[in-house]
Amino acid sequence: MHIKIYLEIAKTNLRHNFLLPFAAAVGIVFLAGLLYGTTALDALETAKPLEFFLCFTGAALLTPLFLPEQEKDIRDVVLSKKVNYGIVCMIRLLYNIIAMGLLVAAFGLKLYLGECAVSWTHISGAVVTALFLGAVGLFAAGISGNVVIGFMAVILFYLANYGLKGKLGVFYLFSMSSGQLGPKWWLLFGAILLIAAGTYRQMRAG
Repeated sequence: MHIKIYLEIAKTNLRHNFLLPFAAAVGIVFLAGLLYGTTALDALETAKPLEFFLCFTGAALLTPLFLPEQEKDIRDVVLSKKVNYGIVCMIRLLYNIIAMGLLVAAFGLKLYLGECAVSWTHISGAVVTALFLGAVGLFAAGISGNVVIGFMAVILFYLANYGLKGKLGVFYLFSMSSGQLGPKWWLLFGAILLIAAGTYRQMRAG
């Protein structure tokens, strides 16, 4: 019975809250293919479109996660339902992360078919990078109650990675492009914390 309810929630949210962010994320992937070469790239060059541009798929999909409830009338309706609002947020989060992963994987396949030196490390690193940047936006939107502030936080943090490269340490987004082709565990851990904190604050608001 619970599974049927959760599937209905997912179906409703996919119809009303997913298509526009997903379309934006798809556009980002297409732009990455136009702006960057995707043929016969070495490992470091392969990392550049994945880190510099595909990270915005996370921002497009995760930052507006709480957008519907920023309208008070909608929020009141959602909170009046029997299903916990936190579960609604988790369902949204799950299918948006899956969509983000599939888009990054699709671009990785394009690189592979273009005979680039793409590896699982590239793909997983790109997914975690996109997840973290999206988590920055989600956190800012959650604590402020304003998705615009979430997108502003994304832009500011992205630009900080150019100006503060040596000071961001393990939270530097473009590590693969700098030759560090290891797992991005700290970014993953940070993303989980930001998502949890932003979601908690959103649930407590109002």
